[in-house]
Amino acid sequence: MSSSTLSIEQLSSFSPMDFLTPQYRQQLHASLKYVQRPAGTLLLQKGERSLAQYYLLSGKVAVDAGHAKQTFEGGSPQAHMPLNGSQPNPATVKALTDISLFAVEHQLLERLLGWSQEAAYQVNSLGGGMLVEEDDGEDWLARLLGTPLFGRLAPSHLHALLARFEYVEAKAGDNVVSYGEPGEHFYVIKRGRARINLPTAYREQPTQTLECGDFFGEEALVSGSVRSASVTMLEDGELARLHRDDFVELVRPTLIPRISDKELEKIGQQAGRKYLLLDVRLAVEYRLGHLPESFNLPVANLRTHADSLDRATCYVVTPEGGIRSELAVHLLNQLGFDAYLLGEASSAAA
Repeated sequence: MSSSTLSIEQLSSFSPMDFLTPQYRQQLHASLKYVQRPAGTLLLQKGERSLAQYYLLSGKVAVDAGHAKQTFEGGSPQAHMPLNGSQPNPATVKALTDISLFAVEHQLLERLLGWSQEAAYQVNSLGGGMLVEEDDGEDWLARLLGTPLFGRLAPSHLHALLARFEYVEAKAGDNVVSYGEPGEHFYVIKRGRARINLPTAYREQPTQTLECGDFFGEEALVSGSVRSASVTMLEDGELARLHRDDFVELVRPTLIPRISDKELEKIGQQAGRKYLLLDVRLAVEYRLGHLPESFNLPVANLRTHADSLDRATCYVVTPEGGIRSELAVHLLNQLGFDAYLLGEASSAAA
């Protein structure tokens, strides 16, 4: 495979590029940097940080992770995985022959992965599984606070949330949020109905209508990405909105609660309570290395496999998936499960 002729189709055979939507894969393809190095070059040093993620196209390299050593060549199954898929670099990599590689910025890839995931889930997650019948439009707040996500809010945060909501009138036909724009506000429908308008690539998905008490706009604020769908008012109504800074301060910790290793040990010691470590990366990434006792369920399959998950179990998502891990925690909590991101302790955990 020549580094100068890597096509978009060939790029999709590398992990996790197959996870990207066609639009974002094309954007990534345009940003690729190609590198050639002679035999004997030290490419990566274990423990150091790199701005880019590297993939072997041709030649042979030696990979030394400390506990394990291996060699592989361009075109092999191993070469379709990144040489340094996590930070800091998990292994020392040295060129055994003249080699060619391609590189992509870590942060760019993480953003595109997050945006791709949002686009795939937006039709479901915007509604939050909270669609309701039109019976009493005045109880929008009670319905909002009765959801698994907002039911976690501490009383002090709840009072601050109510004080910081802005209320805006919206007319039928108004675009409340538009596809591709930055996320500035989180919205709750206080009165009226709205429709989710998906980008062209997802038009085959059924249209969803948002009603009193439904919320939207949180996905872009969780990941810091742009809007992955538009929302249009179907009739005159009123919206409660929260600015991004207030959302990050008051709500985001609830959407992605964290749990520490010590808090996890306490759960394991409690009679009648159980937890499951969940790795939401692709299966091929999981096979190349994962936390002991973790179970692999790619984030793209979470919603379709939700019925098979035990609601009495606490799901702890491992952090290796980056933005995908955060979105998985958000999605699980949105579906009514008890889920946390493994990492720094959170007052909301346990």
